[in-house]
Amino acid sequence: MSANKKEVIAWLSERKLMPSPELVSHISNHPEGIGLLERTVTSLTEPKLFLGISDLVEEEVLEPPKVIERKKVADIPPVIIERQIQKSMSDGKLESFVSLFNDRFKNLSKLVRRDPSMRDAIRDTSNLSPDEENKIIGMVADIQTFNNGRTRVTLEDRGGRINVMLQESSEENLNLIMDEVIGVSGKLSRQGNVLFVNSPIVRPHLGRYREVSRAEEPHIALFISDVHLGSGTFQEKEWDKFISWLNGDVDYHKEWIPNPGYLIIAGDAVDGIDSYPGQEADLSITDVWEQYAELSKSVNRIPTEIQTVIMPGNHDAVRLMEPQLPLPDKVVKNFGDNLTFTANPVLLDLAGVKTMCYHGKSLDDLVSLRDLSYDNPMGMMKELLKRRHLAPIYGAKTPLAPEKQDYMLIHDIPDIFVTGHVHSFGVEKYNGVLMINPGTWQSQTDYQKMMGFQPDPCRAVAVNLQTFDTQVLDFNF
Repeated sequence: MSANKKEVIAWLSERKLMPSPELVSHISNHPEGIGLLERTVTSLTEPKLFLGISDLVEEEVLEPPKVIERKKVADIPPVIIERQIQKSMSDGKLESFVSLFNDRFKNLSKLVRRDPSMRDAIRDTSNLSPDEENKIIGMVADIQTFNNGRTRVTLEDRGGRINVMLQESSEENLNLIMDEVIGVSGKLSRQGNVLFVNSPIVRPHLGRYREVSRAEEPHIALFISDVHLGSGTFQEKEWDKFISWLNGDVDYHKEWIPNPGYLIIAGDAVDGIDSYPGQEADLSITDVWEQYAELSKSVNRIPTEIQTVIMPGNHDAVRLMEPQLPLPDKVVKNFGDNLTFTANPVLLDLAGVKTMCYHGKSLDDLVSLRDLSYDNPMGMMKELLKRRHLAPIYGAKTPLAPEKQDYMLIHDIPDIFVTGHVHSFGVEKYNGVLMINPGTWQSQTDYQKMMGFQPDPCRAVAVNLQTFDTQVLDFNF
């Protein structure tokens, strides 16, 4: 939001800085206004009395996502890749970590500020008022829960850190996690070192319930995940039945065959190698390249009118750190022209319907939250949407690459949100978003048996992209 000249001078005067006339004019006409001044002042490494245009820290302009339109292979709109990582810029340097978290905070704090109660939130926690209500937005840096039901949270923004005290009510389950961005409102303690919050926390804004985008024609999109070809518990018989069904050779809900249409495989198409200790003993194919060769044989049987998308997961032959790049050329070359290989995560345009696909490794981090479990993937997917981030916790079970921008952000609310990973089935609408987790094509493993977890194998979810009618297809027959 731009600022007028009086506001610019007053803001700098409070910080004992004298601006040049050119700087005042520049800031008052700049779209970021005071935000640009805040970034500049917090980046100063030594005291200054005068501030000029040459001192301003202009934000690095990140390259907008490159939209990729795939080759048209059928009489339907081609798959369009709207947003994904194109090339890794991660170098492991401190500056990359700083850039990653600055990009996360900048985008999520803007979304929090969309909430009417947070539009006038203070932009610098080092400038709180001792006598008035303070509204602040920060990233969760520490969480401490006490027996009396209170929770002390350390919030961090570019200006510093502040401790806030929260009281969980019977109506509100805080379910706070590290590194999420929230807004709070409250009054400072007498000592000025704790903010006592007196209203519900505000998370990044989901917006009002909205009507979904719809395809002009009743095209079918089919969603599956976690095939795990190469595993000793891969359901080969049911998988072959599925491929035959796609070819019209099985008399079962033929009206839902996406021909022409779309098939999305949301990660872990093969079981991989070294994904966990002792995995080799569980494999029927012990060479990962042979696993992909077998996958290509079955996938290449799918009619070319079905545009198929394959994204990687934590078992695939790509880096484990997210975001994950598409599968390597060594794999891709064995598949047909109707295949699209994407990164993880990826935002797709399927005949005008915005479809967010994420394999779902971060669900391992959310399962510890109250009232959430592996057999309830819909609950965990809601938490990701609320936080507008696909992997909110850094340094837990989901390794994240320090890219210069945060590719795990949910910039725009999708029409369809699909995950996999947890091998549990679920379909549910939430705030206008159709959430899908199709389950797996792998039966119960020894580890799952030990944990008492029963997967949901051999299912697919079909969606009519015009009407948004859905059909669960169970190939356990």
